[in-house]
Amino acid sequence: MKTVEIKISDITLRESEQVNAAKLSFKEKLEAAKLLEKLLVDVIETGAVGNVPADAAFTRTLATTLEYSVLCAPVTLNKKDIDTTWAALSKAKKPRLNLVIPTSTVGLEYQHQMKAEKVLPLVGELISYCTTLCPDVEFTAEDSVRSEPDFLAQVLKTAISSGAKTITLCDSVGELLPDELSKFIASIYELVPELSDVTLALHCKDNLGLASAAVLGGITSGAKLIKVSSGTGLGTLSLEQFLNVLKVRGDTLGITTGLSTTSLQRTCARLAALTGTDDRSRRPTADVTETNGEDAGLPEDADIDLLRSHITSIGYDVTEDDLERIYAQFKDIAKSKKVVSRDIEALVAETAGQAPPTYLLKNYVINSGSSIAATAYIEFSKDGVVNTALSAGDGPIDAAFKAAEQIFGTHYELEEFQIHAVTGGREATGDALVKLRHSGKLYSGRGVSTDIVGASIRAYLSAVNKIVHEGN
Repeated sequence: MKTVEIKISDITLRESEQVNAAKLSFKEKLEAAKLLEKLLVDVIETGAVGNVPADAAFTRTLATTLEYSVLCAPVTLNKKDIDTTWAALSKAKKPRLNLVIPTSTVGLEYQHQMKAEKVLPLVGELISYCTTLCPDVEFTAEDSVRSEPDFLAQVLKTAISSGAKTITLCDSVGELLPDELSKFIASIYELVPELSDVTLALHCKDNLGLASAAVLGGITSGAKLIKVSSGTGLGTLSLEQFLNVLKVRGDTLGITTGLSTTSLQRTCARLAALTGTDDRSRRPTADVTETNGEDAGLPEDADIDLLRSHITSIGYDVTEDDLERIYAQFKDIAKSKKVVSRDIEALVAETAGQAPPTYLLKNYVINSGSSIAATAYIEFSKDGVVNTALSAGDGPIDAAFKAAEQIFGTHYELEEFQIHAVTGGREATGDALVKLRHSGKLYSGRGVSTDIVGASIRAYLSAVNKIVHEGN
């Protein structure tokens, strides 16, 4: 029997944005993508870029991170949306634009307030436009199985003739039985013989628990790419479930994939925990373990490769020179205490990418109380010139950061803010750690002061000085 290798497209990142009320952090999404690429997943689909700077920054970062997997981003019936998405995606080694629209009458009218006859020319125009930007273009017909067959055939023909290389059919409600899906695909091939010239993909929801069986029937009917999710709560066919089915029946059916399954179970468990799609608590990364909810840190005998892996897992990219300095300090600290993740982040903030300060803190005045809004007055000097700003905020630290932004003239995305007591007692010293996101990269700054606001301002300023120095 001739063996058919099926491509796998993972839509975990795309679906988690739509399903989860609590969005994944930048770091969590990046970790998920790296885990998927380690499995040799053929295509990784990210969420819509839209007009959110953080989403564009994540797509840009992922574009320069992935080496093996195709990076696929969805677009809508809007040329501006396509331009914005391509600007974030264009640096990827293997980019793909995916025009996603509903093809059922109800879906078109509800989502786009459009009639079928107006959609056809627009699909042709926008697919053609996508091909001028990106050599790999996909068209996804959402709710395919509930679409009018004649219209579905017309829109697929239009997409293919306009340059789409992948066509995705969807059982968006997950109610088709395996034989029904096979018959549906066969009927589409009869109506659209041009499908034989492109890659047919299937996206099946698993509401009845029959998606694995359904897609196996779809593969025998001509599907070459299967869309999965790495979790059990997103509704789509689970990657782990599908591969387990292939493990049992793949040889007899002549179906295989190019995925690396060595660490499949552990990877899928981690992805499910990240996306919150199972009932297990969030799990630690492979390099750091947790005991009773506490960070167990890195062992004293950890080598430099383990430290590098952990630094990467928490979202930083350091040079080899910086890594060696961090490792030397790590070994010194580990002689007297357990080194936890917060310590490592502080070492990165204090050591990596140190830059001569462009801005210096001269003075600050904070006013806050139970009956007044918090305000902050900040003085920074640059090249001997003192710049000042006054701002209100939701608390003294928020006010201070907003005043600082007025001086910088730029808004920096605050990825994380931590402050901890270094010493005990009434005059405890505060150790602040600030992480800022700029142009897809993470910059950290550390500040120490007996005043927690002062520590926070110093940490923020340290991170900004690194950004400014690198920009120069």
